[in-house]
Amino acid sequence: MNVSAINSVSSNTTTSNVSKPTNFVDKNDFLKILISQIKYQDPLEPMKPDQFLTQLSQLTQVEQLQNITDALNGMKKATETGNISQWISSIGKKMHVDSNTLSKGDEVYFTPQGDFDKVVLSTLNKMTGEIKETTYKKGDPLVYRHEDDTDVLVSAIGIKNDKPIGCKLSNYRVVKGIDTSNGIPYLVASNGENFSIEKVKQIKE
Repeated sequence: MNVSAINSVSSNTTTSNVSKPTNFVDKNDFLKILISQIKYQDPLEPMKPDQFLTQLSQLTQVEQLQNITDALNGMKKATETGNISQWISSIGKKMHVDSNTLSKGDEVYFTPQGDFDKVVLSTLNKMTGEIKETTYKKGDPLVYRHEDDTDVLVSAIGIKNDKPIGCKLSNYRVVKGIDTSNGIPYLVASNGENFSIEKVKQIKE
């Protein structure tokens, strides 16, 4: 069965580390300065209440600026990793990832590494431990779609003249959502498992 890609995911991801300039004063530095001023102020000329309130106001402004900077840095990282709208549009589609777990709706394509008579696909139920085997003869579509609600581990082996041969698996998992809580988009599978976008090889319908 021919699988056509809707979107190809480039692995050439550019990343950069955003470091704090040496002359940058964040809210923690500002708070330390304020505490030092209060601690070591001249007892004969103590800080007036309005001066203290002004300092606190400046601290709030510094904190707000830092929050804005952090948000912009998060957006910058996400932009460098790819177009957010591209990943949002992948919801409901399938992602090609290195995984031997299948959730409901996921598909696995298997390719024997050489001539074969048949392929035996095994699934291990992660909840009950039950193992099921399905045999595919030469000429059958070499694809399995998981329809059960329980996750399974999948493996396959080719058989030629009663001898085993290797079998390559290509796992396509349904994208149920996008997680950007860390400022970088992760694609979420049906079972809640997250995959960073550099691990996604392909997106297809």
